[in-house]
Amino acid sequence: MDERKTDGGTTLSRWMDANRGEPGFEDALRRLVSFASAEWFRRTLGTVLSPEEALSRVVAARLPDYPVGEWLESPGEHCGEIERFCEQAKVGPLPEGLSADFPDVLDLRGVVCPGNAVRSRLVMAGYPRGRVLQIWLDDGSPVENVPGALVADGCKILSREKKQGFWAVFVVKPADK
Repeated sequence: MDERKTDGGTTLSRWMDANRGEPGFEDALRRLVSFASAEWFRRTLGTVLSPEEALSRVVAARLPDYPVGEWLESPGEHCGEIERFCEQAKVGPLPEGLSADFPDVLDLRGVVCPGNAVRSRLVMAGYPRGRVLQIWLDDGSPVENVPGALVADGCKILSREKKQGFWAVFVVKPADK
C-alpha cells in the first residue's frame, strides 16, 4: 500500500480538506503547483528551475491534460485536479510540450477576465528578464486590463498591435531588477 494514502485519502487531500476556506489557502495551492512543476522538470529532465519559472512554463504551454492556468484562476474549486497534477508530477513523464524553451507567444484569446490577467501574471512571474513575450488578447476588456496588471507587476509594455480579430501585446520584464 502507498504510505501516503490512508483510508482518508492522500496526505495532500487531507491537508486540502483541513485547510479549505482558511486565509491564504488559494495562495498556498498556487505555491504547491509551482513547486510540483519545478520538481517535475528536475525529476524528468534534470533541469533545476525556480518554482516561478517552472509554473510559468507549464501555464504558457496550455497543456490540454493540465489546464493549470485555468485551475489557478480559482484554485480552491480545483483541489482534485491540483492533487492529481501534484501526484503526476512526482512519477509521470514530462509532457512533450514542456521539454522546449519558453514560448514566445502566450495565446489568451477566448480567456475571459480576470482569468487572462491571472494567467499572464503567472507566466510573466517566471519569464526570463529581458525576453519579450507576445500575448494575444481579445478586443475590449482583455486588451485594456491585462497590460495594466502586468505594468503593476513591474513589466513594460513595448507595443500593442491590432491583428486579424485580436491584439498582440509585446511585454518584457526589465533586465535591470
